[in-house]
Amino acid sequence: MAVQIAPAQPFPVASEHLEQLSRGVSAFTVDPYKNALYYFFPFIGAIFNNYHELRVDPALEAMMPPVQTDLMLREIKELTNCAQIQRDVIPYVALNHSFSNCGGSYSFTKPALYIPEQHLFRRTGNSPFPQEQQGENLAQKQWVFSDDETRFLIARELGQIKENSVLLKVAIKVAVLAALFTIYASPFGWSLGVSLCIGAIGLYIFSERFFQSRADIVGTEILGRRIQNPVRVAISALEKMRQQNLYRRENSQLARLYITEEGNNVLDFIHPFLTTRLSELRKCERNF
Repeated sequence: MAVQIAPAQPFPVASEHLEQLSRGVSAFTVDPYKNALYYFFPFIGAIFNNYHELRVDPALEAMMPPVQTDLMLREIKELTNCAQIQRDVIPYVALNHSFSNCGGSYSFTKPALYIPEQHLFRRTGNSPFPQEQQGENLAQKQWVFSDDETRFLIARELGQIKENSVLLKVAIKVAVLAALFTIYASPFGWSLGVSLCIGAIGLYIFSERFFQSRADIVGTEILGRRIQNPVRVAISALEKMRQQNLYRRENSQLARLYITEEGNNVLDFIHPFLTTRLSELRKCERNF
């Protein structure tokens, strides 16, 4: 039996989990302003985060081979059509672990889709997206996502672009900051300010988890216009994330402090627990 080996990590805590934690912390500080700016001008977010546009360009051939890149662009365009987005979405290659997006129907420039590089140009001897070969069985590999699993993760982001959920998220984050201000400005003192702050933070976490949970459902609906059995693919992708967490828990004493026995990462408080997301998807499976 082949032994699954996790990618080498420079720190005891997986860099993917550190990224999730930093996203959550920054959400309470400068994110409301950045998110509003990036929503209306998505290209600014790409510049400041050092993302590279996915395009056929001879100058980028070493990083993005033209033939492979063209196939990726066609696939992303087809998924965009499945999402029924009426404007072009510009895909960017991101050197991080999380899929994300900027912009929507009301942005002044074209919406942006940020895709982690390792999901497109697979570096472990596997075919790049979307050129998976029949004998590769990427869905069975622990550290590589298959073409359909990657399609689901892209569809989740396209669904959020379609629904313009970022605008409501910004409004909720502003409410959190306003509650923080009342700690100092309220004549009723710290008791009222702290209560408002806790309530606003709770609302923020609840709303983020609601949006992310809905993104799973909307993502499967979009994917269902592209392939068969979309919910099964979505479950496969999330279950793979859970198994990766379990591997880290088993092989790191520190990871046991923040990864539960079920494979949930408590550092990621923006998303619902993976077990919760999987349960919700299984409930929807009979509708497809």
